[in-house]
Amino acid sequence: MTISNVFIRAFKSIFELTIPFDPKVSVLIGPNESGKTNILRALSAFNKEAEFDNSLTCQYSDYYYQKKPPELILEFFNITKENRIKLVQISEQFKTTESFFIKKTGAEIADYKVFIDENEVSIPDMKKFLRLMPKIIYFDSIPLLKNRVDYYSLVDGRPGFTTERNLLRIGGLQNFEVIFEDSTRGRRASEEASRVITDQIRRVWSQEPSVEIKLNVNGKLLYIDISDSTTVFDTPESRSLGFRWYLSFYINFLAQTYEAKANEYVFLIDEPGIHLHPAGQKDLVKVLEDLSIKNQLIFTTHSPFMINRNHPQRVRLVQKSREGTKVDSEAYRQNWKPLRKSIGLMIGDLFFFSEGGLILEVPKDKLSLKNKLKFWGKEE
Repeated sequence: MTISNVFIRAFKSIFELTIPFDPKVSVLIGPNESGKTNILRALSAFNKEAEFDNSLTCQYSDYYYQKKPPELILEFFNITKENRIKLVQISEQFKTTESFFIKKTGAEIADYKVFIDENEVSIPDMKKFLRLMPKIIYFDSIPLLKNRVDYYSLVDGRPGFTTERNLLRIGGLQNFEVIFEDSTRGRRASEEASRVITDQIRRVWSQEPSVEIKLNVNGKLLYIDISDSTTVFDTPESRSLGFRWYLSFYINFLAQTYEAKANEYVFLIDEPGIHLHPAGQKDLVKVLEDLSIKNQLIFTTHSPFMINRNHPQRVRLVQKSREGTKVDSEAYRQNWKPLRKSIGLMIGDLFFFSEGGLILEVPKDKLSLKNKLKFWGKEE
């Protein structure tokens, strides 16, 4: 299942808003303070464990004066055969429906209601029902890869070392203890994991095809080193913040989705690639496309380089007015004019022109290009 539409009422800067989402990737783009992050927070607040009280209520709404929490409605679509089998066990009403709605109006389990069209569905066990929905996971920060980690932090699952454990997982290691063995098997496991991790990173980081990740064990410490054609092996913390963020992002998402079922997750990502320059952001867009094959992604950005121009229908332009946060789902019309106007991007701000390019600004109602334009000193 995927989320096809979200209705949000009285949440933070959002007075009332309906947003359609793409089943694979949706991009929320707009200026600062427009409400992009609040849309992600509203989606995250749908989780039954999330805080959901009147501290989140929009101060412009009647709900605020009534001391009521916000209201969320999620529409779920793309019901697979496997989904339907489980849903029908709860209610026969799911046997033929193509979509359904879940409404949340408070923090208690009783504050969830399910609807097919406008008819409420009786759900005997709402907790069990909600467990069948895709898991909504909000990332507002990515834990960055550290230089080293000790044996006990890895094996005991201590907090703060998620990225390091995920690094070993994408290297094919499930038993972390093996690389700490002072044996041929331990050294081979470390070398093979280093090779697999390096191959994975080279596939998605086009800016430096010679990048190499090396795992080195000394006693009870695992050291993580990185090199490329211009440097010897060095620590992750000595690399640029952009590369370190990108590497950490890829490690965590790849590990989390590797064994996941299709559409098991909905990932909400706030400002991915903010530390990357345009080439890195374009690499990141490709990674997001790969991740969206199995799971729905919704992310915010300020950067036009984070937009896949092959899919303009995925872009949601977020703006804020006196009526609160609003969304334009057709920001691509008139050659992206609404988007360009909103983020203040003009052609004069760009450097990306060929050496033989020509930029003209002419009053089209007064000047005929066919008769008046002089190109390199000749009538054209």
